Amino acid sequence: MGWPKIIVTGPTVNERVDECRKFPLVIGRATSSDIIVSDERASRSHAKIEALPNGGYALVDLGSRNGTLLNDALVAQLTPLKDGDVIVIGSHRLVFQLPPQPVGISYDDKPLSGTVMLQKASELLALGRSGEVTGKPSSSFRAVTRPKPGEIGGSADRLHLLEKRSQILSLFYDFNKRVAREFDITAIYAEVARQVFEISTAGRVLIGKLGTDGLPTIEWGDYRDAIMQATYAAIPISRTVICKVLQERVSLLSRDMRDVKGTAILGVQSLMCVPMLGQEESPLGVIYADSLHLDGFTEDDVDYLTGLASTVALTLENIMAHERLLHEAEARAAYRRFLPPHVVNQILEDPDSLQLGGVNQVVTTMFADIRGFTTLSERKSPQEIVAILNSYFEQAATAIFRHGGSLDKFIGDGIMALFGAPQPSDRDPVNAIQAAIALQDVIQQVNAELGERGMDLQLSVGIGINTGEVTAGYIGSKLRTDYTVIGDAVNVAARLESNAKPGQILVGETTIRRLRDLMESGIEFSEGEQEFAFVPLGGLKVKGKLNEVNVYQILWGDDLATAAQGSSTTLFRSAFGNPAFVESETIARPQPMWTAVRRDPRRKLVVPVVVAGTDLNGNPFEQATETVDVSRSGACVRLAQPVAIPSPLSIFVPARGWRGEAVVRAIARDPQGYLTGLEIIGPVPDW
Repeated sequence: MGWPKIIVTGPTVNERVDECRKFPLVIGRATSSDIIVSDERASRSHAKIEALPNGGYALVDLGSRNGTLLNDALVAQLTPLKDGDVIVIGSHRLVFQLPPQPVGISYDDKPLSGTVMLQKASELLALGRSGEVTGKPSSSFRAVTRPKPGEIGGSADRLHLLEKRSQILSLFYDFNKRVAREFDITAIYAEVARQVFEISTAGRVLIGKLGTDGLPTIEWGDYRDAIMQATYAAIPISRTVICKVLQERVSLLSRDMRDVKGTAILGVQSLMCVPMLGQEESPLGVIYADSLHLDGFTEDDVDYLTGLASTVALTLENIMAHERLLHEAEARAAYRRFLPPHVVNQILEDPDSLQLGGVNQVVTTMFADIRGFTTLSERKSPQEIVAILNSYFEQAATAIFRHGGSLDKFIGDGIMALFGAPQPSDRDPVNAIQAAIALQDVIQQVNAELGERGMDLQLSVGIGINTGEVTAGYIGSKLRTDYTVIGDAVNVAARLESNAKPGQILVGETTIRRLRDLMESGIEFSEGEQEFAFVPLGGLKVKGKLNEVNVYQILWGDDLATAAQGSSTTLFRSAFGNPAFVESETIARPQPMWTAVRRDPRRKLVVPVVVAGTDLNGNPFEQATETVDVSRSGACVRLAQPVAIPSPLSIFVPARGWRGEAVVRAIARDPQGYLTGLEIIGPVPDW
């Protein structure tokens, strides 16, 4: 017998053969499927093959979104499978093949009697290490002539042993040469039967193993010829023998079955059964052979069959290891479409590290979208648009993976990427920034390619990044699930992207806080990472949020160099030469993005004040300080800690008995603290 097979063909695979060794057997796009179909039209768990109680098999669709075809008919319910049936999933074709069935197999459970020899496989494989030569060759065994009785123990005995070893090695060599490159188990079993028929008087050879119910099952069988097949049709096999060999891991030889009274094994005169033991001495199955001849087998025969069984077991383990590697390669290829290589390796080494169902964790989410895509679509044909997008997406995915990100999905002409899911890292905010800068470089490369092809197009990308706690995991319905993240932090990242101008990278305040912490802790930057700076842009009112979101812009390249030369921007910089982050020593006057900042003349005046508010870490504070300079709309005060722009502050001027509210509009660091520019809301005190 053997296992059913499925031959898979499609755009990405050419007649891949998968053996069905366990049921139910799931077919789908998910890497956890028993048979993987890498097709976008395939669901993660698309269809299932079940083993029926009567020994047959049936196919059922698992509610896939595109359906399953069986012989060109849509599968609506559990449908029996026949040999040669064709299953179609998406653009892939799967041919179901049943193994050849031995004729007339039945079992006998009566206990054995008669002449029986039991011996451990390890003892048999020693082949005369004790100096004793066993048995006589059967009439058809191509073995050596036994020494004469008077010569036992002498040189003739040793010669017989050497010749016996030589012949067995020759048979093993012949077998290995025939199956060295064979991955079809049925063909390997056929070669086993051919050799057993050649060396012995066996009428049939069967391959069996223990089933899930603890009882032996026959997986494959062959007969010496058609006459023997007809003769054996009514002769059962001894289930007692198979169970004993599998459970005790011994080779068994019975030369004379005539003493077995009342047995159903009528006509069988002798049998042998040996275990196929794996490297850990675990039984993979048995080779069972019986004969209609008295003394049909000898100890030499069982010696050889025991060694052959060990060779077959090793071959089977190699085939199973090969199939595992193929399955892993397909899983790796499927994972690498969405995850960076180091995450793929970790998932394959420890599948439990990717928790299913959803877990709460801190993730940095990035959205990137091509600006003006609607206009672009109107100017070019669909084929040209697809070619442009594929070129961009290919390079963009590579950039995201290079910086430790995971590709969540493509959304039209947009990309959603995750940093910290499924595997979190302390560097997630930095990795996200580096990936965003890399995407801006990618779009410039795409523009250069378009120019070389004579296309008058210039693309640009707006990017939004935010960090926060989200729920990450497989989310969806029973028809389709996808690994993704959901939460308020994800929504904010999407809103930042929608407000980003062409070529702009906008970042949320939580991401900036983590960046500051990383830079202050002395984070090391890798070779090839770009230096960047972030500047405050003020508050942004986004849909779904009651309060404004503090937004920062990432500067890099030429923009970074230009900003560093001016005195109107505070640069919180990633310093590659210096492990600590640095800030410019000028008061920040961020270019307004959504609000205007009044620029009144200032005069130096020291006035004691008390300022209260919340610092960057969300901790409330109240500090007695003094002004550095004042204007008709506000003042500059020195604080001991940085505050967010444009966070609200309360200010009290004791000398004037005046209290009021102010908004932070600028901040810069000096040796004594943080110079903080305030815009007073309402009437200004008489300084």
